[in-house]
Amino acid sequence: MGSRLIESLQHAAGRNQELLAILSQTDSAPAALKQNSIYITGLENDITNTDREIKRLHRITEDERKDHIKYEESTFTRYMYKLRGKRGEAKFAAKAGKEEQEFVEAWQKERETQETHSELTRALTNARQDQQRLQSESARYEQAQRELDMLYSSIFNGPTPEIAGEDQLESSLQNNKQWADSATEHQNLQRRAAEALHATIQCLEHAARDMNDALDMSRWDMWGGGTFTDMMERDALSKAQVGVTEALRRMDEARRCQPAIPPLQDINIDNGHMISDVLFDNIFSDMAQHDRIKNSDMQLHKALQQCKELLEKQKRTYQDAAAQCGQANEATNNSRLELQRIRAEAFERFAGQGAPSSFQASSEMMPPPSFQASAEMVAPPPY
Repeated sequence: MGSRLIESLQHAAGRNQELLAILSQTDSAPAALKQNSIYITGLENDITNTDREIKRLHRITEDERKDHIKYEESTFTRYMYKLRGKRGEAKFAAKAGKEEQEFVEAWQKERETQETHSELTRALTNARQDQQRLQSESARYEQAQRELDMLYSSIFNGPTPEIAGEDQLESSLQNNKQWADSATEHQNLQRRAAEALHATIQCLEHAARDMNDALDMSRWDMWGGGTFTDMMERDALSKAQVGVTEALRRMDEARRCQPAIPPLQDINIDNGHMISDVLFDNIFSDMAQHDRIKNSDMQLHKALQQCKELLEKQKRTYQDAAAQCGQANEATNNSRLELQRIRAEAFERFAGQGAPSSFQASSEMMPPPSFQASAEMVAPPPY
């Protein structure tokens, strides 16, 4: 091994040992922090739902309480039952008991839900305390990793034939980084395409509601709705046209991200003819316009169905891209860890200071501590 490389290793040996020790102590923190964040999100959602449930149950409890008190304290009702003799008194007691039981059951459900809320709140408090600790540890880990990468880059970049396998692993890491960058870009494009298709569907659904309003106005017009109905019909058609135009713009955005997406089926919103439909309004022009609106509505719904099918297909494409991105990132991380291991061993062999024993154990990538979530909390894609 060249004397320059040995000198560099000896000079940086102390800092190398410090950084590897930090990584050994904190290497589970980033994954644990991510898991903790998912857990917190789930708890927050559960607490929001429980708050809503408590309010609902409290309204029921109050209604049952009022019914119970009203029945129990009603002198007139008691008197009316008394007039029927012992059977009437027994019936009154049974009815009063039923009202009391319903109130007690409602109150019990409310109390149980409040206790669940308290448990969730305590769990959230603990999880947020864990989050603060994990954020600190994760920041230490990331800072140490950045410094170690810079240290190794300054020493090992370029050909190092003295260290067996180092150059090959360095090349493999660069290739995997390029793969990961490309896969990430592809995944982002597929996500944006899916989001654009989702927005297209929303625009078409708004347009479909406006078309339905136009059809209602058109039916009314055929029954003698008059000029005001004509204007309402044309206003609804105009709104539908705006929705279709926006949908087409969103569709173009989706196709720019994913050229394999076919264009949307033609949608022609027929706004009618001002002269014949308004100035010379009659049953025949109204019927003809109604048929034109029905045809436009049919085109719109066909395009909407097409877009929904395209979105389902695009979701699968996005999921495939996300899986590919995950593989690329995993390969990149594995290459980085293996390269880091070989470089740490070079310090140990030639400078007498390498990875601490605990780091060797942590390099096996033991899973981070888990957080038990109360429900499924995997974030869905953003579409």
